[in-house]
Amino acid sequence: MKINLSNYWSDFIKTFAKKHKEDIVYDVVRVFRTEEEIQERYDTHEFEEYLPDYIPVADDSGGQVAVISKNNKDTKVYLSSYGVLQKELLEVLDRDLMHWMQRKFPFNRVQNVVSAADIEKREKENSLLVQKVSSFPAITAFLKDPVCIEGLALPENYASVELIYYFQDGYQYNSVENKALVSDAPGEFKPSWIVLASNYFADPFFIDLNEAKEEFPVYFAWHGQGKWEPVKIAENLTEFQNILLQIQNVRFDKAGLIDYFDENIDLENPLWGEVYASIEEEEECVSNSIETDEAMGSEVNLYITNIGPNKMKIIALLKKEFGLSGTEALQLSKNPKILFRTGYTKWLEYDQKQLEALGAKVELEVLG
Repeated sequence: MKINLSNYWSDFIKTFAKKHKEDIVYDVVRVFRTEEEIQERYDTHEFEEYLPDYIPVADDSGGQVAVISKNNKDTKVYLSSYGVLQKELLEVLDRDLMHWMQRKFPFNRVQNVVSAADIEKREKENSLLVQKVSSFPAITAFLKDPVCIEGLALPENYASVELIYYFQDGYQYNSVENKALVSDAPGEFKPSWIVLASNYFADPFFIDLNEAKEEFPVYFAWHGQGKWEPVKIAENLTEFQNILLQIQNVRFDKAGLIDYFDENIDLENPLWGEVYASIEEEEECVSNSIETDEAMGSEVNLYITNIGPNKMKIIALLKKEFGLSGTEALQLSKNPKILFRTGYTKWLEYDQKQLEALGAKVELEVLG
């Protein structure tokens, strides 16, 4: 039986292919790169008979296989064995494929028992960090007006001030293994570093809270390199935001982008040099407005039709999006249909995915 792979898997494999060229990664792990590879293992090991609701995505060259659900709403990675494909015996390997890749594809089951005390501790850590960050207008202004740029390894995901500690997951701490990751040792993530945004590859854009007098220079580092090596990419948050706005303004004009970089950007900087190379490799962007509109999709309203189980996180998003008080956001969350944002479908992809990841149900209404 032919299987259908989700966009969730497609997004992961594009990222994986850019990071890894070899067939076997980390000595033993084989990630299946194509639909044909997955279909072959699905058929050979008779998944349709024994584990029909799951799809093999990788194995450890020794009989263990990582599988994902055919249900797109379930993003977890599960551990099974080619010899015993039984749903009842599945064990969770990780929360999703991207996070599993960041952890270098371990095949040992992670014990993730979070106690009530740990939950309370994280809530307190979040409250403390929110208070600290809120005392710096430059940080809150930067996060209030996120500039998302797709396809160039620049920021696509931003922290919200209200939940900023949870955005540090994978940098300051590991929620899967329930351990802290910060240290003052060379190559470690420093306790004073705060991640404000990340790109498609989960590479962080961060500041050092000890550098308030310098108006927070912005740093970047590549994730998954074994150690953190910060690259300074802007003198301060305001400068970084202005650069992103200029790039966004000419994002679909390749010649304009190249001219802007040639005139304004230090191409010797490792990140900006990589971004510039990506721009040069892109195909020529469409030049007329009709084709550009087609590339951006239809203009739509994005509605929340059900806020789902994570009510407090959705309420926090509503507070941030509309500048509401907690009481106002709570009242808005009770509406049967909430207009969250208006724009082209391409622009709203991240918002839609973010809301759905939090368990909310959304609806797109085409305008005109």
